[in-house]
Amino acid sequence: NARRGAERGFRGIKMKCAIDDPWEERIQAILDAAGPDFKVTIDPNERFYRPVEAIGLARRLARFPNVAMFESPVPQGNLAWYQQIRAAIDAPLALHLGDARAVVRAVAAEACDYYNLGGGMVDFLRSAAIVAAAGTLCWHGSGVDLGIREHAMLHAAACARACALPSDLVGSWVREDDLIVEP
Repeated sequence: NARRGAERGFRGIKMKCAIDDPWEERIQAILDAAGPDFKVTIDPNERFYRPVEAIGLARRLARFPNVAMFESPVPQGNLAWYQQIRAAIDAPLALHLGDARAVVRAVAAEACDYYNLGGGMVDFLRSAAIVAAAGTLCWHGSGVDLGIREHAMLHAAACARACALPSDLVGSWVREDDLIVEP
């Protein structure tokens, strides 16, 4: 529930999705429950198979002040599609990448506005340095991990100058125990 999340101090939600989901109703319900400052990141996990789907959805949702960005709407290997989508929509576009070489290719192509970076700590820091050199921002993605790895990710995110967007470190919210003895 968005209202409960906002009451607990969260500032947004990331939603996995399919193109035929009832988007207008969902975004309006979140807006009504939590207000315009509670942002929604739309993350289809590459399930939109053509740019026209992502562009159409972004245009339909442009009237909502709580849509933060679209993350990885189409297959990430096709950077030309990301360039096409980015040029056609007003909302920021993000790619979820874990390999520094893929980040270099995306930066060179100017394929997106933001980066959700994963991978190990060294790969994350390399990728975040590339993003910083390009003058853009990133966040640290999560694999719904246990406490030790999440703490390591938190430290890596704190070390990365470009990591200024809210990260996806959510394992502690969905696990019964994070295996950390003391918080």
